[in-house]
Amino acid sequence: MPRPPYLPIADYGIIGDLHTAALVGRLGSIDWMCVPRFDSPSLFGRILDADRGGSMWVEADGGVIPDSRRYLPGTNILETSLSSTRGRLRVTDFMVAREGARTLEHDHVLVRLLEAPDGDLEASVHVDARPDYGRLEPKFKIMGEGERCLELDHRQLHLHLDGPEAWQAEGRTMVQRLHLERGKPLAVVLRYDGDRTYQRHEDASELLATTRRYWRDWVGRCRYDGPYLDLVLRSALTLKLLIYDPEGSIVAAPTTSLPESIGGPRNWDYRFTWLRDSSFLIYALQLLGYQEEAVAFMNWLGRVHQRHPRSWQTMYGIDGRTQLRELELDQFEGYRGSKPVRIGNGAAHQLQLDIYGETLDSVFLHLHFGRLEAPHVRESLLDMLEHVATTWERPDNGIWEVRGGKRHFLYSKLLCWVALDRGLKLADQLKLDSPHRDRWIWTREQIRHTILTRGWSDRLGAFRQALDEDNLDATALMIPMLNFLPPMDPRVRSTAAVIQRDLTDENGFVYRYRRHDGLEGSEGTFLLCSFWLVNNLSMQRQLGPARDLFERLAAHGNDLGLFSEELDPSSGELLGNFPQAFTHLAIINAAAHIERAEENRGPLAER
Repeated sequence: MPRPPYLPIADYGIIGDLHTAALVGRLGSIDWMCVPRFDSPSLFGRILDADRGGSMWVEADGGVIPDSRRYLPGTNILETSLSSTRGRLRVTDFMVAREGARTLEHDHVLVRLLEAPDGDLEASVHVDARPDYGRLEPKFKIMGEGERCLELDHRQLHLHLDGPEAWQAEGRTMVQRLHLERGKPLAVVLRYDGDRTYQRHEDASELLATTRRYWRDWVGRCRYDGPYLDLVLRSALTLKLLIYDPEGSIVAAPTTSLPESIGGPRNWDYRFTWLRDSSFLIYALQLLGYQEEAVAFMNWLGRVHQRHPRSWQTMYGIDGRTQLRELELDQFEGYRGSKPVRIGNGAAHQLQLDIYGETLDSVFLHLHFGRLEAPHVRESLLDMLEHVATTWERPDNGIWEVRGGKRHFLYSKLLCWVALDRGLKLADQLKLDSPHRDRWIWTREQIRHTILTRGWSDRLGAFRQALDEDNLDATALMIPMLNFLPPMDPRVRSTAAVIQRDLTDENGFVYRYRRHDGLEGSEGTFLLCSFWLVNNLSMQRQLGPARDLFERLAAHGNDLGLFSEELDPSSGELLGNFPQAFTHLAIINAAAHIERAEENRGPLAER
């Protein structure tokens, strides 16, 4: 079958090597890959422009149609089966993950292993590389014995494509034609940076074994054995792929500008490290027993603060840089015509006061799960407490990064309370003295009083989105999860019930909010918020409804167990950047909440 211009977002799987990631479509096409890092310009960007983006795809005599696909158990190695009139074509895609390959002086390798399980088959691999977000046509050099290697140099990027046969040029596309014999797989290997020579003798089967061993060893360290185990493990493996190993930083998603509504303008670049998202993610991994990732992130956080000691910002580059200037790529038409396509993110310099609470809660829980090993985080603790105590009364842009002006968002006040509450407890545990301690205690109680009076609405029967304004927001579901009020408090139960009644679609999935936020267009139901509702129901011992909602949400992932940020409320189609850290960490948290409720073991972690 001919390749459609755009696949549904759900038709993609992800592979990666903890430096970057690639999206592989159901038809065996690599339609998104940025090299050498998550935040580098795309080499293959067809998901954002079917004509100018570039991709790497496979074909077989007689055409191909999707058959099945799966991850090899316990790994991020993707196996795609395609059917043709001449037999089946199986493609095994992976990026080589191995210990110690933390710099670009090491080779970074993507392998496409092709085989014909039923009998001999003629197949081909096509490469239409488009560096720098499709702005440049590459100049390939065919070289090596039998002309089996393609070489591409572009600025700092050096790339080789090695195959078993000679490369041929067909217009702007380079083609490798393969005769596949049953039981004899052939490999095309994309390698970048490292030693700049085409001569490589690594065996693809050995690379496969190395990568399989890496992922199975990592999964084997998981300590979770509760409900929905397969989905939890897939979410954990996906979250691991979003970690930038050289730094310990984490991207919110590996993509940019996949839309929140098809054809709409709410298209954002998520290839950066949000303090909020990362703190939530580290907590989810710690629930599963993964401590090394938490230590690495805390050390990254300490280094960032050491470089910029006077302030924190909402997000950073994966290398800790602070300038993330937002630009629009006019040459890309956007996914299914969804413009603009953005790189960079202007929300980096918004005022979002909640980040202090999420960061300090993450540090507090890290100390709860193990020990605090980041000295610079310890040093910055008192600075953060003083900053929160002196700024909490300011309006801000809030967790949802609204671009319609600052307001007194309830969630921001709640997280300022969390910052002071956890920060004071941390200071006691770490024996850090301050002359401001009494004032911080008084400010914490002042914030609490403000939330309980100006944040509660008798008319709504729920906590508000912003102080003194009668609008709902799903962030109110976080109140019991952050131990501000107990889950059985009448106000907490009423808030959950009102949100479930008034802030959901016909499927019972939760919107973030329903008021104008300064941007054109609409958005779907938000998966993170929907799983927050699962948590609330679990904490209120409503296990039947909690399980029912969890399972209905889980059914909207793709066949590989991957989720984006939102769902189209009418079609159930996945929307937004993909795969999304927020959603996958929420799955882990919700499964753990259900497990705790089933066993009547109380909160996930005492705060």
